[in-house]
Amino acid sequence: MRVAVLFLRFGPYHLARLEAAGERLARDGDELIGIEIAPTSHVYTWDTVTGGHHFRKVTLFEDRVHEDIPKQEVRSAVRTALEQVDPTMVALPGWSCRESLAALHWAMGRGVPTIMMSASTRTDFARHWWSERIKCGVVRCCSAGLVGGQRHADYMAELGMERDRIFPGYDVVDNDYFRTGADHAREQDAELRERYHLPRRYFLVSSRFVPKKNLARLLTAYARYREAAGTTAWDLVLCGDGPLRGELEAAVDHMDLRTSVHFPGFVQYGELPEYYGLASAFVLASTVEQWGLVVNEAASAGLALLVSDRCGCAPELVVDGRNGYVLDPLDEAGIAAAMQRLSDDPEGAARMGQASQEIVSDFSPRRFADELVSAAVCAIEKPRVNPTVADRMIVRLMATLR
Repeated sequence: MRVAVLFLRFGPYHLARLEAAGERLARDGDELIGIEIAPTSHVYTWDTVTGGHHFRKVTLFEDRVHEDIPKQEVRSAVRTALEQVDPTMVALPGWSCRESLAALHWAMGRGVPTIMMSASTRTDFARHWWSERIKCGVVRCCSAGLVGGQRHADYMAELGMERDRIFPGYDVVDNDYFRTGADHAREQDAELRERYHLPRRYFLVSSRFVPKKNLARLLTAYARYREAAGTTAWDLVLCGDGPLRGELEAAVDHMDLRTSVHFPGFVQYGELPEYYGLASAFVLASTVEQWGLVVNEAASAGLALLVSDRCGCAPELVVDGRNGYVLDPLDEAGIAAAMQRLSDDPEGAARMGQASQEIVSDFSPRRFADELVSAAVCAIEKPRVNPTVADRMIVRLMATLR
């Protein structure tokens, strides 16, 4: 097999997955080609990553920012790259982006099977019949699916993919990187806390500062927690940046929390394990979250987890009472109470962190590699999908319009 995996840009997560998948395929004499549209993005401002030890790396626009590239140029570049690579299988990053649709249209015209990769669930957003019909048409043109977990598998099946063609394991991070990095940080505890101006105990948040992350409500819940916990309360460290930063800092000042809430800014991948390693617990209180890869990171680093029930990863990565607590993101009192349950029992929180590492161990780059191969084999061995004329027209139209 010669499997092409398409991503909008390669971040650290994508690189870890591709290296593992490339190594796995090479064992059987097969090849992985990772195709990214551009190395930089306005939305995800990671440092540019390098790699390609176990896969062939193809970048379509070396000196461009992903969002700034006109759709016509993207479509043309995707088609040209696939012609040159000549894959026997193409894995697509979702059903709505222009890159996926262009690649799917190309593959359908040449009889090349496709794997739809997705972390979407039924409840991420309000759904409308017409947009669901479009998605159904796109999904039914694919030969297999690679998804995050059960919620994502349920939604892909609802959109028309046969259950035995859907494989979990899409949403993983480099567990070893975060585990060893966090352990190393704990060995340098005093030095790093002084360098980064971090408190002795803190809840950690790592996210973009956008509405769906629910940070304003989390701050209100934290204020309630701090008032109840008094002098034993842990601080709150908000790593990240985004359009809501000014509002969040103003809210912190208004609630007189400036000495206990910290804004280190956007933390690059190389320093993230240190912030995890020095934290006492992790919080993700999003109202919308397709998966939540930061939960994988925190679990790998050995942290107790407070995670919104809206997060796609919650059923797989949070066992309530064992490695943390699942939260109602709209319940400020409940969030405050969960914070206090952890801070009242630091030793129990540490035991929960150990359980987090055990639970997340099943979600590693190796899992992604194995499930990608399983999806590819399924796409080849099962009877080829035969989309209706209407489904084909949907893909052709969407590939032109997006």
